[in-house]
Amino acid sequence: MKKISAIIATAAFTATLVSCAGEKTGTAPSKPDDPKTTAAATEETSVDVTTKKTTAITTTVKTTTTTQPDPLGGGAFEYNEDGAVVFKTDFKDADDRTMLSAAQALFESACRTQWNFTVGCPFKIDEQFIETGNFNWRYYHISDSNIKSFADVENAYYKVFSNRYKTVDLSTLYVEQDGGVYALSGARGADIYYTGSKITEIKSKTDDEIVFTVENYYSDSDYGEGPNTQSEEFSVVIDNDNIWKAGKFTLPY
Repeated sequence: MKKISAIIATAAFTATLVSCAGEKTGTAPSKPDDPKTTAAATEETSVDVTTKKTTAITTTVKTTTTTQPDPLGGGAFEYNEDGAVVFKTDFKDADDRTMLSAAQALFESACRTQWNFTVGCPFKIDEQFIETGNFNWRYYHISDSNIKSFADVENAYYKVFSNRYKTVDLSTLYVEQDGGVYALSGARGADIYYTGSKITEIKSKTDDEIVFTVENYYSDSDYGEGPNTQSEEFSVVIDNDNIWKAGKFTLPY
């Protein structure tokens, strides 16, 4: 089990009485980086170094330079206002490299979205609360005028995720009671060893779903193994408007 920099949940609950959009604990971590700042490829170059001795000695020094392809596939796709990926033309006409870039963009949006919904709350909340559940945990009232029911919470989440897969049980984090909707709005730490993720290959395709391999990188583990890579499946589900939503997904941190 990965080492987690834990934050005591009950302390975080009482400190989260304002909007989750940067004014309370439990906001999303800086990782993974926004796709515009994610380095996606490296290349090696050789540099010849010659000494000043009578007999010239040539030494090859390997240096690594980081290059960044267009994170939006040369303009083939973009994020919509919800954070899903939208192709401007039929995605079936795109080459594999563009599809990998689109999957990378969607994966990073899925990470941010799931973190915001499960650690903290993406909606404005106020000081009203109820205590409920098996442990009488404190849930805070969502004051966002767009959230009037639990169904509204689900609809917001599934603007980035496909409802074909249940990636998280929102009913444990949000409750509808007394004419309002309440959020657990807890907090926790992220995996301290996580360093980033990269979509590496297309595994399979159907008319409305593409399965990719995503590699998640860690600088170490609880067992002192040093840097290591863990591979998972990540899929995108495509609707008739060329909108890509996250399907199979595991938050890597």
